[in-house]
Amino acid sequence: MNNQCVVYVTDVEYAFPTILSALQARKFASAATDVCVLMSEHLDNFAELKGLLAMSGVELIDATAALKDSLGKLDGSHFQRRISVSTMAKLVLCQVLPAEYTQIIYLDGDTQVVSNLAELENAVAPEGKFFAARDYTSIHKLLLSGRDSHYFNAGVLKFHRNGWIGQEALELFMKNPEACEGKHDQGALNYVCGSSLILVSNRWNFPKQFLHLVNMSSLSIVHYMAHPKPWHGTFFPWSDAESQVYVDLRKSHPVYDALYRGITFDRKMLYKYRSIRERITHALQEDKPNPQVQGLLVGDYVV
Repeated sequence: MNNQCVVYVTDVEYAFPTILSALQARKFASAATDVCVLMSEHLDNFAELKGLLAMSGVELIDATAALKDSLGKLDGSHFQRRISVSTMAKLVLCQVLPAEYTQIIYLDGDTQVVSNLAELENAVAPEGKFFAARDYTSIHKLLLSGRDSHYFNAGVLKFHRNGWIGQEALELFMKNPEACEGKHDQGALNYVCGSSLILVSNRWNFPKQFLHLVNMSSLSIVHYMAHPKPWHGTFFPWSDAESQVYVDLRKSHPVYDALYRGITFDRKMLYKYRSIRERITHALQEDKPNPQVQGLLVGDYVV
């Protein structure tokens, strides 16, 4: 029985991109690491999807009741137009996942796993510690001012079941949400992390915003945070290749295609206009891989 897993939590809206990332994780992870997708909402064709994913080595778990129990301290008002259960679920994963998993790798559903995960799998998170990489805002600040920040992004985490600070972060969010500065789970985790944080290379959680400043071959996990998203089309700074994987997944089976959620024509045209403008600017400036950004991928990191 494996003691490590890559885990995702998704609602129906994000199920399609989450499954794409989970299938990629299964491809790039070892057989000694399980890959699990927890559903935070009821899905009509759950059984069919579960069987389909099982054939690819991904376990789909109905976690609606378990997450409701674990996040029961948050009343309904917290989840109305503010945050989703799936977003906050990373804080209570130790209460939801089977007890055999002591090494837990959490990934947001808007990630793509683009190369081997072996180094991340083999790096053991000690009890009471967790791995995370710099947030987009930290990298942006570094490029603008040269000042480094250890404010981390919560979209890719690895932690030991024992001593995970998720419950402490949840308590903070409930008692003092202003301290989270509008970042909900991420703000709470950053606020309470203290010496628990072990900063890791951004190759394990690279923000899409800087893809034009880095060699893609240097990356393992790309995080498509904020809009637009690659499953809605090709927009700067990513290429057709990063969007095509979603097209291919939709074509591979009707069950996957049924999960896809599109965007309005007007929004897509807006993104296209912005993308064209940004690509022209990029071409005129002749942007090349940035030494500062590339430098975030190497250094004295555990992984």
